[in-house]
Amino acid sequence: ITLNTNMGLYNHSDIVAHFRSSSFSVIDALQYKLDGTTSLTRKRGLKLATALSLNNRFVEGNHDSTISLTKKNMEASVTTMAKVQCPVLRVNLQQELSGNTKSKPTISSSIKLKYDFNSAQLRSSSKGNVDHRLTMESFAPYLAIETHTKSSMSGLVLSQKYSGVVSSEANSYLDAKSMRSSVKLEGTSKVDGVWDVETKESFAGEASVGHFYAVWEHSGKNHLQLRRGFSTNGEQNSKVTLELAPWTASSVIQVHISQPSSLFKKASLSQLVTLTASLKDQQASWKGEGHIQTASLHHNLQLSNDPTVIRLDMTNSLEGYMSFLRDILLPIYDSSLWDILKLDVTTSADKKQYLHISSSLVYTKSNDGSSFSIPVKETADEFIIPGPELKSLITPSASLESGYIRLAKKTSMAPFVLNLPSLPQVKFPRVEVSTEYSVPEGSMLPFFGVTVPEFQITLSPFTLPKKLPLAGTVLNLNEVANKIADFDLPSFTMSEQSIKVPTLTFWLPAGIFLPS
Repeated sequence: ITLNTNMGLYNHSDIVAHFRSSSFSVIDALQYKLDGTTSLTRKRGLKLATALSLNNRFVEGNHDSTISLTKKNMEASVTTMAKVQCPVLRVNLQQELSGNTKSKPTISSSIKLKYDFNSAQLRSSSKGNVDHRLTMESFAPYLAIETHTKSSMSGLVLSQKYSGVVSSEANSYLDAKSMRSSVKLEGTSKVDGVWDVETKESFAGEASVGHFYAVWEHSGKNHLQLRRGFSTNGEQNSKVTLELAPWTASSVIQVHISQPSSLFKKASLSQLVTLTASLKDQQASWKGEGHIQTASLHHNLQLSNDPTVIRLDMTNSLEGYMSFLRDILLPIYDSSLWDILKLDVTTSADKKQYLHISSSLVYTKSNDGSSFSIPVKETADEFIIPGPELKSLITPSASLESGYIRLAKKTSMAPFVLNLPSLPQVKFPRVEVSTEYSVPEGSMLPFFGVTVPEFQITLSPFTLPKKLPLAGTVLNLNEVANKIADFDLPSFTMSEQSIKVPTLTFWLPAGIFLPS
């Protein structure tokens, strides 16, 4: 084998480094050729370029990358290609990455992989591919990210065929007012004569200042066949939703599973849970049913609460052959549950029975009782509360004078500006806060209501700093760039942003109620 290696470094108008290595041998597998070049250009900015190539009987590859910096733009790209060719394995890989800041910062990436494995000695083969793509773009005031991935494979293992596919998709969007995101995942797996599985997953969510919503869904199918005669086919479906808003919440959970088999001709389960809640009332329910062979079970639970009553309703039913109740003995009665229910009178052990149980519990809220309210005197502009013992109620809009607390009906919060080092300026506007005193419908006590109206916070335009404090000194990034090349770093500026804050109302009780 003969090796030859050359290396050179040239510094003229550009800085260029070159590397070359090769070998010669009577064995083809030991022959290769490797070339690499890197150049640094300092005209009208800074540009760094690298190229690399490799040639061999079994491996081939190319790599090119470029990074360019100017006063107004930054751009980069990377491309890589590789091939592997062996007697039993072939692989192709292609990767691309690029980004620039011309009109808006954008980054995109893609990866493609293909392979083919075949071994006659192992009686096995496999073919597959992977395709992945990613895109990200940002332009004040939003950020968007998308990604897609898909892969598949198929082949033989000891002459047994198999195949599978997996795909996913995800995206996110973020701006000053809200954020949205979603994810999808699908997959299949199959082995001929053994199993066949399919599954799908999805999630989506949205969030803003005054609202949040999310939903998750799942569905799947499966088939399993064993050589000893056992087989099963099933389906699964589920869904969960959640929604939140100021002073309200709701959620729903749904589940359905069916999995019959050669052992149980009928086997399924279904459940439904709901929940809604607000300041005025709350409700919750749980419904479900299950079946296995000839037996079935049903249940229903309802719970509610409102200003007048709390109610709990429960129903349960069981259907099937209940001869097993003969074996359940109650020591207190010294009898089985079958005898206590006197099932011999209405049925027999060889017949199907039906058992139903229901109950209700109701608590009625009484309006009778004693209430103790804070004495309040109302004028045209304020509320006056006597008593020095109420100092804890003093707020920015209240004052204490000679044993009296004065609450203004209208209070103006002056605008102000928040300045933090190396961060955008935050401006808070003037806000008119109102206070009211009333007795809500259905309530035995008066309440103070403090309302903060909707207002908007402003973030001033912000440019990323080029000078950074570091270890007691200041690092000037432009000076560093000027020493490398004759150019200044590009400026990145975020435009003015606005954040909206919704109306908020807080209720504070002005007394105590003691039920009788």
